[in-house]
Amino acid sequence: MKKQRTKTSIKRIKIRQKKIERLKIKSSKKKRQRNIINNNKKVSFKERSSNNDNFFKLPKRITVYAEANLSLLENTDNVLDFIKEIESVTTNCKKIILTLDLTIVVNIDIGCISILLSKINKLAQMNIPIICDLPKNEECRRMFFESGFSDHMRDLQGRKIKYSKKNNNLMVNRGFDKTSNQELGLAIKEAVNHLIGIKNPYQPVYSIAQEMCANSVEHANKHNKNWLFSVWYKNDDEVCFTMTDIGEGILGTLRRKFSQIIKELFLKNNKDILHRAFEKKYTSSTKDINRNKGLPKIKNIADRNYINNLIVITNDVMLDFSNDAKSKILKRKFNGTFYYWELNKNCIEIWKNRILM
Repeated sequence: MKKQRTKTSIKRIKIRQKKIERLKIKSSKKKRQRNIINNNKKVSFKERSSNNDNFFKLPKRITVYAEANLSLLENTDNVLDFIKEIESVTTNCKKIILTLDLTIVVNIDIGCISILLSKINKLAQMNIPIICDLPKNEECRRMFFESGFSDHMRDLQGRKIKYSKKNNNLMVNRGFDKTSNQELGLAIKEAVNHLIGIKNPYQPVYSIAQEMCANSVEHANKHNKNWLFSVWYKNDDEVCFTMTDIGEGILGTLRRKFSQIIKELFLKNNKDILHRAFEKKYTSSTKDINRNKGLPKIKNIADRNYINNLIVITNDVMLDFSNDAKSKILKRKFNGTFYYWELNKNCIEIWKNRILM
């Protein structure tokens, strides 16, 4: 009897095992069929382009290559071509990693570096990461570090770039506030100290810097109020200053009366219109009675030789106030305003010996 019972129990176990195997095979077949049906099912466009797909989409890598000559004052159109190319690749494509390849550059000046840093700051506000491949040329590479450009940049690990400068060159990039005013004042005092050995304030440079900053804030986008002020110690006898504002430009912010527009039909080009703006022929776009006094004030300081070699680049015009023969219409439009001027001992002496009215 015991033998029969053990035989029946073994048979039952075998039958149960076979049944479990059949159920497993059956369930796997059903799963396979369900997968086939789901794969053949039509998916709508909305389902395909879900937020998850966009989240995991890698940013596009774009490289913009610079020409060998990037001197803004000598070869303005070359620099503006480079800036325009940067704008063209970043206008529609926001999810990108942009590389600026400057490796073949052999000639660059403080003007180009100032405009380039202003553009990089604007792209940073749009959350576009920038990688700069600096020039292989040792002198150009040194200028990037000595100018203060590297103070505003970080390496690929997000750390500040360490470089011990041998001079007081700097670039101040801020909105129009109390802190930036103090930095401007200190920078101007240091420049005067470099020239005459006394750390004195110099009102002409401070006042025109204030006017340029005020114009930047007045006409800038509410969310992008910024400008770039730079100081470059050219040699023992000269200090160069720049002010850069990436925005509409002077010609884009003027408000002209109908009678003035009729008169401008007889003017040659935008160069003449810009000259008239510095001679206070127009009111500003804000219609404020206190505005548009800044441009004539800047011109007046240059005319009195309190500063030297004032150059203004805005929209499609370059004005050279020290040599009007060099003023010209540019081939490429610049969306912003760039000022360049120089200070030396003679300028400071003229200011000290002025006749106070």
